[in-house]
Amino acid sequence: MEAKHPVDEELYEVSLDNHGCWDGPKTGRLRALINKPKLFGGLNFYFVADFVPAYKHDLLNLVLTAGGTVIERKDQLMGQSHDAHRTPSATLVVYNQDPPPGCKLGEEGSILLQRSAAAQDLANEIGSKVITHTWILESIAACKLQPLPC
Repeated sequence: MEAKHPVDEELYEVSLDNHGCWDGPKTGRLRALINKPKLFGGLNFYFVADFVPAYKHDLLNLVLTAGGTVIERKDQLMGQSHDAHRTPSATLVVYNQDPPPGCKLGEEGSILLQRSAAAQDLANEIGSKVITHTWILESIAACKLQPLPC
């Protein structure tokens, strides 16, 4: 603002964030300069479990902006998993790893285990992987796909 003209952004890039991700902004800027594919290109995301609607909306926007595809209905998900003629792409089942608002102390673990189990059952049914919503955030922060859970 003080310069009243565009300045070199590199001076202001975050090199290390609170979660230990290095050079995410720099990596993203360089990736865009050389026209690399978007981070989530070729990945499909299906969101399950309880998300606060506004937060889920933000996550969906992040996925779409990063080149991912959001599968919104379970019948689409099931149809895609059985369509042998589709171009191969990875489908990730996403569940919310945050405890629900107003959750009583001691209930958190049980609720999160139920969410994880339901997501894993669905992923097993369609032959995909399960991720938590934080995997999306961590991948974007690092501008690099994080390892998928085994």
